[in-house]
Amino acid sequence: MWQAVPRKQSQVKQRAVILFVFLTLLSVAWACRYSVRDTGFVDLGDEPYQLVLAGNDLGARGDVYRRIAAASLLDANIVFSAREETTMAVPTLTLVAADGRKLLIAQGDELPMEVPAATALIESVALSPLRAEIHEAALNAFAVVILIEGGPAAEVARVRSASEAAIRAVTRLLPSMPKPVDTPPKLIRVTADTAARERVTLWGLGFAPEPANEPRVAVVFGRGRRIGSPLEGPLITQTVLQERLVIIGQDCECELDREWMKGPLLPARWDADRQRLAVQRLGFDPENPMVRAEVSRIVLRGPTAGQVRKLPGVAPGIGYSEVSVEEIATDSPMSDEPAPAVATSPTPSGATTVVALDTSSRMLWVLLVAGAAVLVVVAIGWWYKIRREQG
Repeated sequence: MWQAVPRKQSQVKQRAVILFVFLTLLSVAWACRYSVRDTGFVDLGDEPYQLVLAGNDLGARGDVYRRIAAASLLDANIVFSAREETTMAVPTLTLVAADGRKLLIAQGDELPMEVPAATALIESVALSPLRAEIHEAALNAFAVVILIEGGPAAEVARVRSASEAAIRAVTRLLPSMPKPVDTPPKLIRVTADTAARERVTLWGLGFAPEPANEPRVAVVFGRGRRIGSPLEGPLITQTVLQERLVIIGQDCECELDREWMKGPLLPARWDADRQRLAVQRLGFDPENPMVRAEVSRIVLRGPTAGQVRKLPGVAPGIGYSEVSVEEIATDSPMSDEPAPAVATSPTPSGATTVVALDTSSRMLWVLLVAGAAVLVVVAIGWWYKIRREQG
């Protein structure tokens, strides 16, 4: 009878060790489960765009547009509302972003009362050929570089060359990224004629919808989430584009400024068919409540205390980084201690750039993996010892 107690204690200890090892390995795997690109497919609860019909005595027009919007804006990140504005001379239909930016869609006689014409107008706010192309590319490719052509042909050629060079450079890095994607970034060129028909898309990317006398570029991923600010003219370089593309491939748990993952979404419809394709491409369901909760926790928690805020263009993977001089001056106290070691590395253009030696994240992962391996070895040793004792 007395021998049963040690045997039971051994079994309890054995199960506890196995459970501990399992939870340790699970925590390591879970911590690196999502890349920045993955977060772009997850609904983070972004405040939707507002499509506002406003005017004096809307009457039947308000009822018609409300019924049409209920169907036409289904699965879109756009919410319709009708407001009585007694001071307005003519009714207007306006798209309003979360940051307060506004885009006039139509006004006065441009607002039809006939159902087919009104339906086409409202659907144009959520659907367009360019947005469909962007969504299709983002589902299959690593990311999408959108080049809106404009200005001198030589400048457009320069920006196109810089974009293609950045894509080639990042394509070579894809196999070494935390979660590789088979299809490299895709470049979508938008001609001036196409841009004239895509006012909502341009505005949603952060640009003025009017024609520009210089090329413009935006980088998006996931469901059309923009990374970084929109770029125009001389600001468009291979280095900047390459850095932003590399960030999209990073582990979302690494020491990136979470602002990289909070860029605005395009105003568009994301229907069930695209959602099913996203599940197939990603290997997980981005609409799963547990996934949404975990990714939202990662993205919304912000940078850790004392973390240096990284500016647009941070990409440790390509040996280049920028930090805010103002933030260093205000957030970091002066000290007589020697500065951390730095190295110089040539940028793609051939210039020499100071590069911070940031190895803390890699060392942390090495320690985690090594610790997990040690626990596995110890657990196996205890297992064989217990088996020998039990005969």
